Amino acid sequence: MRAYTLLSFYQQITATDWGAVVLPVCAGLAVLYMVYAFFFRTKSSPEAVVDRPELNVALSNFLSGYFAEEWDTVESQIEIDHFKHTFLDQAEACRLVLRKLLAPASPYRNKANLPKLNTLVKEWNLEAFIVKELSSTNETVKVETLEYAKAVPSLQLKDTVTQLAFYGAESIRIPALASLLELCNYQPDTLRIYPHTLTKDDVQQLVALYGHQTQWVAEQLPTWLEATEPQFLWFCLALAQEYKLPVEMRTLQQLAFHAHKSLGAIAIHLLDGYLQPESQDALQQYRKRVVLEQPLPETPPANTNALQQAIN
Repeated sequence: MRAYTLLSFYQQITATDWGAVVLPVCAGLAVLYMVYAFFFRTKSSPEAVVDRPELNVALSNFLSGYFAEEWDTVESQIEIDHFKHTFLDQAEACRLVLRKLLAPASPYRNKANLPKLNTLVKEWNLEAFIVKELSSTNETVKVETLEYAKAVPSLQLKDTVTQLAFYGAESIRIPALASLLELCNYQPDTLRIYPHTLTKDDVQQLVALYGHQTQWVAEQLPTWLEATEPQFLWFCLALAQEYKLPVEMRTLQQLAFHAHKSLGAIAIHLLDGYLQPESQDALQQYRKRVVLEQPLPETPPANTNALQQAIN
């Protein structure tokens, strides 16, 4: 009965002049809207943007031409602007660009390409995107983005990474601290004011960053060991032990008899393996008289409330 009523109503409308025109037009518009909505959703989907073959091809072609210096200054600027306005309107597309440009294994991430990399970071607003990614609630995204941040010499990024290292979640602090040391050209002064107590594993992770800097570390070590902060001294001694770096006997004696007895014990424990025999005997006597009578030393206390000093 209902179907008959609807059919009768449709026949009455189409029998009129205006009904015969309006209904087909409305039906056509509805079909066009459904087609438009389908393709619009596909285009605006981040996954679709990244999976589009033309994005990967265009990025590969751009990077090849740009870093091979096939274009002059004007052509390069035109290509940079075209790629930006064509592809970089989605977060996933920006992440793909970061992986291609700034991942540790990227062939474009080297000193020779640094000026060109800095140009792309600026023109494509990648620094702002990196800062945004570092504020993500996804820790996997944060850790991955910290790798990209190390390749961008920026005060803003340094401040953001410092915030993560000092006040971020416990699981993100050490990766952020490692990135901060690299952003500071491996100068470890941040550790003098770091507000959290480092574990032995933490120290080992940070020490591992200096594997290709041993000659420079050996030159700096005497100056660093003049510091007074126990946690920083512990890090310095860990460097000396890991890379078998020479330390002056006078400095060793001062550290062994440090007012902080736990640090004195750690100094002997770390340096004992490669001290000169004649000096080692004297320190072994100290060990018997004092150090071994103490309980196993705990991790030295860290400095606190020093974020502004790190940023400066």
